[in-house]
Parts: sequence; structure tokens; C-alpha cells
Amino acid sequence: MPDLFANVALIECADQTALEEVLAAGLDRFVVQRLSETAVVIDHERLDEVIRLLRRQGHTPKVTQE
Repeated sequence: MPDLFANVALIECADQTALEEVLAAGLDRFVVQRLSETAVVIDHERLDEVIRLLRRQGHTPKVTQE
């Protein structure tokens, strides 16, 4: 049976280098847990702040919701 988690925010990048650059630019303080070389769970309560920071860095995050 699969696990279902609510209130989770995830950042996933195409490769490890891209994720490391994003985290080094200030997003590391939002990380709750690292899942893999390309994905981290972030504090979902600070998602708006994370999105603003990504956009200021020139990224265009794809935000999805269920």
C-alpha cells in the first residue's frame, strides 16, 4: 500500500549541480530533508518565500498542486 503525505513541498532539479546551486544561493535554510541528489523536501509553510527567492534568482519554478 502506498504512503500518502499531506502538506509537503518538494524541490526537484534536473541534476545535482543545479540543485546545489539553488541551495547555495540561500534555499538551504528551508530544507527539511534531502531525498536524493536532485530532490529535497522544503518547509511547506514557507513555500511563498521559497518561490519568491527562486524567481529573484532567475528561475521559473513549476508549481503544481493536487
